[in-house]
Amino acid sequence: MGDYADIVAAVSVAGLVAGIFAMAVVKVGPNVAKWGANKLANFFR
Repeated sequence: MGDYADIVAAVSVAGLVAGIFAMAVVKVGPNVAKWGANKLANFFR
């Protein structure tokens, strides 16, 4: 039988990085959307 500790550790780190990235998107997303909407609105003025 093989030792799966390396695989489990890699999955844990990947999950942590994905969670941090998701929280950053949730926090920054609305500001980026507002900025983009303003740029689009100014384009049509």
